[in-house]
Amino acid sequence: MTQKKNTKQRQLPPGITYRPKEHRYMGRFSHYGERYTTYGRTLKEVKQNLNDLRYEVEHGTYIREESITFAEWFEIWIKDYKEPSVKMGTVGVYRQNYNAYIKNIFGNKQLREIRAEHIQRFYNGMSTHYAHNTLEVCRAVLNGAFSQAVKNEIIRKNPVSNTTFPKNNKKQTAKVMTMAEQTLFLKYTAGTKYDSLYEIALFTGMRSGELRGLRWEDVDFHKREIHVACTLTYQNGEYHSETPKTQTSDRIIPMMDRVFQLLKKQQKEQLKLRLTMGELWEPLKGFETLVFTNLYGRPINRDRLKREIDKIVKKMNQAGIPFAHITPHTFRHTFATRSIEEGMPPKVLQVILGHSDLSMTTEIYAHVLPDTKAEEMKRLEQVYFKIKQSGVKLVSERKFDISAT
Repeated sequence: MTQKKNTKQRQLPPGITYRPKEHRYMGRFSHYGERYTTYGRTLKEVKQNLNDLRYEVEHGTYIREESITFAEWFEIWIKDYKEPSVKMGTVGVYRQNYNAYIKNIFGNKQLREIRAEHIQRFYNGMSTHYAHNTLEVCRAVLNGAFSQAVKNEIIRKNPVSNTTFPKNNKKQTAKVMTMAEQTLFLKYTAGTKYDSLYEIALFTGMRSGELRGLRWEDVDFHKREIHVACTLTYQNGEYHSETPKTQTSDRIIPMMDRVFQLLKKQQKEQLKLRLTMGELWEPLKGFETLVFTNLYGRPINRDRLKREIDKIVKKMNQAGIPFAHITPHTFRHTFATRSIEEGMPPKVLQVILGHSDLSMTTEIYAHVLPDTKAEEMKRLEQVYFKIKQSGVKLVSERKFDISAT
């Protein structure tokens, strides 16, 4: 075997060697006393890379790749290119996914050493364990960082462009409460810290950040409307009030009678709390009119809200009631499902939820709970029964013969 490899090595063109431990070829040449190196998985690939590199060097278009780790470049990319151009919530999502999934894999690697096959293996591994949306965000981070590095002439090529995104990755099914679970949950939340917030979320479909960022000036009791005009985000130790996620997220939601009552109740309870707290009521500048606050008039932290929900679920479980883990977004999914179950047209639901296109609404929320599917099939069965009883004769799959029999 060794003799065979040595024979293969002797037959290689000048300047090209095979590196068995790395399972790739290396091509080298010198120009005015300076040495240049390139690599390839096959002999054909390294020859092409060598020819391209030699042409760039000889014609003065070569960009020397700098020594910088992905972790170092990520911080530059996120601060200098993303924070000034995208919403802080998006920056937070990028950082969260980078720290959770990308940093340990690519953080300490030199930017120039990360190749397409490394990223492909990362994609393939992620696709078997994580939701489709998670993988999409990771791809956005990697592609964005490498694309900017190419523009800044730090690396010559974007390795992400030579990868294939897995198609068989299953999209995460949204957790939805059944009608019985929803009723039970509200029973256990009665009298808790944020009971009105939970119920309003279930009756409006508003996102967590939209509810926590809701201001009294956005609530019109006369018209019985809620104007979703901003969303609350937390980044770099500070709260930010941003415009909604997309243009269609800026929307008007009509109040149900129950929502009207809950907001009136919240208004009275907040006024009472402000008087009770006195000087301890210290809202943050720019957030003085929030509808939902903590004990001191400050914004409600997203993670704090999750912990409060976990406490309620834990209490239910301790009482012998099996209840699965839920998040603030479960309320939005549940609202959408109740709306579909009650026959709300998808286009109307799209507007209320603030989705940018109808496909997003139907793709995420057009699942129907098992009990509802069974009921709909029973209704269809009754239709077929009536057809049979009326003497209508089915003559094909596409039309009915309604002539007299």
